[in-house]
Amino acid sequence: MTTVSLARLGLAQAADWLDYPRIELDVRTQAHQASRLTTLTFVSREEQHLRQAPRDLLHQAFLAEGALRLSDHMDAQALQFAYLTLKGRQGMWPDAELRSPQGRAHDVAVEVDTGYSPERVDAKLIGFAAAGYRHLIWLTSVHGRVEKVDSRVYALHAQGKLTGVEQVRTMYVDVHRSGDPYAPRPRLNKVSCRTATFSG
Repeated sequence: MTTVSLARLGLAQAADWLDYPRIELDVRTQAHQASRLTTLTFVSREEQHLRQAPRDLLHQAFLAEGALRLSDHMDAQALQFAYLTLKGRQGMWPDAELRSPQGRAHDVAVEVDTGYSPERVDAKLIGFAAAGYRHLIWLTSVHGRVEKVDSRVYALHAQGKLTGVEQVRTMYVDVHRSGDPYAPRPRLNKVSCRTATFSG
């Protein structure tokens, strides 16, 4: 996680007391902002996790933030958050899953998007549907993309390309702004979460 996310949870001081390993890096929080870097401090219980490439560390931080946000939005089901290792897998797979005790058919795909092209968004959504996921969670670091991805979901479903998908939740995630980046921002006309629900 980043120190910003830990501070929001009131855990920054605990991480200091526990002397968890940390590393400070300059990263792009949004892929389309090629020249804009943000300095972030990443914290992990195990130092080996901090040896990943900066892009991968940022991805993990977004997934961790997403898992926290999902705990506020999901029903009290016994879903287990699991990062996926994609090495050797064929086809389109998400970054993580919410695993259900009811079996594979009830697992939820979780993807982090820091600025995919529209074509890549479509390919990922279609691929997850083809892999059998009925529920998808799309986390994006670009606030304005929440409504755009939600619109793509409806369009693809109308075209019959998301067969079997029952729900897609698109959520904004932030690991670098202090305060509450998820508070309503009506003047900017941006929403932090949208849910598209279909009847299978």
